[in-house]
Amino acid sequence: MSQTPPSDPFSFPPPAPEEPAPKGSRVEQAGVYEMVWDCQYCGSKGLPARTHKFCPNCGAAQETASRRFPSDAEKKAVADYQYKGASLICPACNTVNEGDAQFCQQCGAPLSEAARANTVTTQQRTANEAFAADAERNVQQEELDADLAKTKAASGKQGGIPWLKIAVVAVIGLIIVGVLMALFWKKDVQAQVSELNWERIVFVEAFSAVPSGTWCDSMPGDAYNVSRSERQRSTNRIPDGEECSTRRVDQGDGTFREERVCQTTYREEPVYDDYCSFMVNRWVSSRQADASGVLGRQEPAWPNANLRGGSGLGAERESGRDADYRVVFQAGDKTYTCTLNDESRWRQIEVGASYNLPVGVITGSPDCSVLTQ
Repeated sequence: MSQTPPSDPFSFPPPAPEEPAPKGSRVEQAGVYEMVWDCQYCGSKGLPARTHKFCPNCGAAQETASRRFPSDAEKKAVADYQYKGASLICPACNTVNEGDAQFCQQCGAPLSEAARANTVTTQQRTANEAFAADAERNVQQEELDADLAKTKAASGKQGGIPWLKIAVVAVIGLIIVGVLMALFWKKDVQAQVSELNWERIVFVEAFSAVPSGTWCDSMPGDAYNVSRSERQRSTNRIPDGEECSTRRVDQGDGTFREERVCQTTYREEPVYDDYCSFMVNRWVSSRQADASGVLGRQEPAWPNANLRGGSGLGAERESGRDADYRVVFQAGDKTYTCTLNDESRWRQIEVGASYNLPVGVITGSPDCSVLTQ
């Protein structure tokens, strides 16, 4: 397992590693205890990681990669504890040293280039559960798996062919090409103008009694026929106790701390208010008047909307107008229609005239922005 080099082993040691707590929670430290480690040479199990830097049975140096959490029944409290930083691993003899050491306690080598011990993943349980011991770790197998993963990643970067990526890129490319073809691939069609037709619309609003409703404190001043009812308007979150859990955080120096993490629980309480239903007089879209025809038989004209006058309920007013001027082309058995917004341009086109009309090869739609004879 790889280690992390210290930024400056001769400066003050870093503070104990912190674990982010959920928003709105509080954290209480419950104690500091020893991690355990397993000797990879003689098979001794559950050795206290802070007390025994060497195996008491065979003398082998502790491998920080084998550290793990003990069970609740096995854990041993650390008295007069002071955090000095994660353990430093001597680059000369692999001996585990205190986090603030400058020279190796075993061989005297300087620790300026020493790596710090990695930590294991934090454990967490609910308040009523007990911690079990972590599974024993096979350090050699972990290192072998890590090396194999690095080798596979390197080979993939150097010479592997990412077929999946190539396929995805190819599909995306085909889609883009298809979209571009649909938008831009056109052919010129010789078409003849067979008809010029038009349509004009007048939109009408009516002054009407409209049913509406809102919270009574924002009701409009001209509301009438008001009725009130009580409805839920919002929800208040009320503190309702807390839920607690215990977690173990590996501090990297052969110890872990236990913390009690408590988060406030809430209940939802509805908030009620007065809701008003009422009538209000407003101008609303009512109807439209249409007129259409074919140039040469009917000149374009606006329809008579026959508005009802007055200022009270039932009165009408014009709210807008719209017009379409269409050119119908015939090309063999195909019919194409172009809608123009410019009446003067539309009137310049003559029935029977021939035009080169760009038509989408895939869509079959004419490009009416380009009309050339």
